[in-house]
Amino acid sequence: MTFVQPAFVVLFGIVFTLYWLAPRKSWQNLVLCVSSAIFYGWVHPWFLGLLAFSAVLDFVSGLQMEAHPTRRKPWLAISLIGNLGLLGVFKYYDFFVSNLAVALARLGTPVSLPTLGLLLPVGISFYTFQTLSYTIDVYRGRLAARRNFLDYLTFILMFPHLVAGPVMKAKDLLPQLEVDRRFDGARVREGLTLALWGAAKKIMIADSVSLYVDRVFAMDNPPLILVALSSMGFGVQILADFSGYTDIARGTARMLGIELMLNFNHPFLAANPGDFWRRWHISFSRWIHEYVYEPLRGGATDERRRTLATFGSLGISGLWHGANWSYVVWGMYHAVLITGYRYVTPQIPASWKDRRWSHPLAVGIMFGFLQVHWLLFRETQLSRTWHYLTTWPELSDPTLWAVAALLAGVYLWAAVPMVLVLLAERHVYPRIPDRWLLPAQAGAWALCLVAIGVFARDTRADFIYFSF
Repeated sequence: MTFVQPAFVVLFGIVFTLYWLAPRKSWQNLVLCVSSAIFYGWVHPWFLGLLAFSAVLDFVSGLQMEAHPTRRKPWLAISLIGNLGLLGVFKYYDFFVSNLAVALARLGTPVSLPTLGLLLPVGISFYTFQTLSYTIDVYRGRLAARRNFLDYLTFILMFPHLVAGPVMKAKDLLPQLEVDRRFDGARVREGLTLALWGAAKKIMIADSVSLYVDRVFAMDNPPLILVALSSMGFGVQILADFSGYTDIARGTARMLGIELMLNFNHPFLAANPGDFWRRWHISFSRWIHEYVYEPLRGGATDERRRTLATFGSLGISGLWHGANWSYVVWGMYHAVLITGYRYVTPQIPASWKDRRWSHPLAVGIMFGFLQVHWLLFRETQLSRTWHYLTTWPELSDPTLWAVAALLAGVYLWAAVPMVLVLLAERHVYPRIPDRWLLPAQAGAWALCLVAIGVFARDTRADFIYFSF
């Protein structure tokens, strides 16, 4: 089940009613757990078994670490091996076995290694990171082990963030689930606005742009100018798709009295690679920084250790996105960018940085680097990516220019609603008097519903990050 299916609207209506009729938080959490199990197991009920395994493993590990402080490391190791082992089997086993067979064949030792062909459980990468945040923080002494399994299971299973985030850390979400929640009409209206805008972004923008982007990348030998434009279009598509999912997740959670963290903060306005990762998939970036980058850096301040930690954490980030070398290259590309900026930025004269044009120029340069980022992320065949990046485009065909102009128009048009909402957020919404807030929200709901109704189609695509 996905957020943009009619079945979800029905399910959420039932959940919302039962949830706010529940007399206390334990009953509210029970409603969330049962409904989340229905939501997650709608198509493949056996996925729930894997989720239950991770949840029970880490709940027990946390209790044992707190009860036996001298055995914290073995129990943390059990948690890491259990969770990462499960993720490795389902997501990476076939990838590594296939690459090992190729490597042995090139060394003159051809072997036939069995692959499993397992179906990747939806959201396994996301909930694995969330459960690990619990055991790691208990191990570090930053979080007390929980004894109420229902509260803990709600943290793991809660449907708004279960499948594609935000990646909520236990120390941020668990305290919200351990207290009574009271109905708040203002928060319900805010959540509904956010959720409807997220659904409109997915259906009106992401699914519409995907028709053109997918067509170009499916061509055997697409013209390079169309590839370049479609890389830009894919940036619009994935931003609308993923931020749309996050907005629905945050909106539905807010309607239930729970706050999920902001996951996107206008990433196309980033002025450098570090700024981009503070704006794009923020919850994942912070998780990687806290649980991968910082341990790899080990508190060292020398540039060599920082660089190694940067490449290591971004390599893992790339592999987290998918069992394909293209994602590893994508991660390495960002590691090179971050390291390059780290060395080059101090060399820029301070007088240049104070000029009015310096920030827009920095945003423009970063936007150019992002086009390669989108290409590496969208094109999973490295040979094709290399061809695109090393071949001069054909620019003499007038028909090609006409098609390119059409694509550019489609992609720019698709970005317009997000630009208008950005301007409204910054310059209009803060100035709306309280007495006009509800009519303004109702107008936004109506516009979103019209957009959803106009652009909805039967062949709706899944959210992009469901495959991760």
